[in-house]
Amino acid sequence: MTERARKISASIIFMLGFTQFYSFLSAAYGYFASEEGYDFIWNYWVIGLFMLLLVGAGFLLLKSHPTRIPALIVLLGFVVFQGLSTYFYQIKPLSELKQKMPFNYTNLILTVLAFALFVVLLFIRMSDSTSSVLQSEAWKTKWRISGAITALLAAGLAIWALIIIVMEYSSPAKNNPFLFSNDFDAVFAGVSIILLILAAIWTFRKGSYLLAGIVLGIGFIYLTNYFWFDEWMRYAAKNGLKFGNGENRIFGINLLIALFATLSGVFQLVGKKRT
Repeated sequence: MTERARKISASIIFMLGFTQFYSFLSAAYGYFASEEGYDFIWNYWVIGLFMLLLVGAGFLLLKSHPTRIPALIVLLGFVVFQGLSTYFYQIKPLSELKQKMPFNYTNLILTVLAFALFVVLLFIRMSDSTSSVLQSEAWKTKWRISGAITALLAAGLAIWALIIIVMEYSSPAKNNPFLFSNDFDAVFAGVSIILLILAAIWTFRKGSYLLAGIVLGIGFIYLTNYFWFDEWMRYAAKNGLKFGNGENRIFGINLLIALFATLSGVFQLVGKKRT
């Protein structure tokens, strides 16, 4: 049980790392695609650094002779960085406004999740991996199949979302493009499609803690993006504003992607073969 918990913790760390990959990729894409001045501020470099550190810490937990010290240090630093970023870039500016504005809970959730994982790793009993299988693992096959199917469903929905965004921005008749969805969302949808299909194929064989974490990360990103859109829709309804109505369908698709990707990640973790 301890070994299993350690490896699942590694998957969660990979998930956290993937969220930082998303943020860094978004910043890098904005920098190179922007025709106007775009400041690549120091925060983005820190995000990229945490992306690498989290992935490295996750792999160290998966070693046959694992070590948790790097993971604990990286998670603690990540908690501090996310907590300070949430306060100085969201809580403090919003508190100074007279009118209540929507709050993006993504960084706050990441802070809480990373801290909870830090506590788990702090008290978990570490043990070396063993390749001996004490009982049949045939029962895991159905979980891997379920994980592969849900990953493919998420990939299919991501293809649908990609087509909608591309058609929106490629049509010359469109004078009012999406407000919340942009061309980077199409790029990320393409990346997600590739990763989800890769995860589905690998899950059919034996599964991967790395890919399970990435798929969970995809689900997390699409889910928090949906919540962010929902916050703005509630704000618009409360203040008699009208915007983003044309994006209801695409964010409904995003919610389904989040659902199937999250289920796939969980199924992959349950069905992962011992190696």
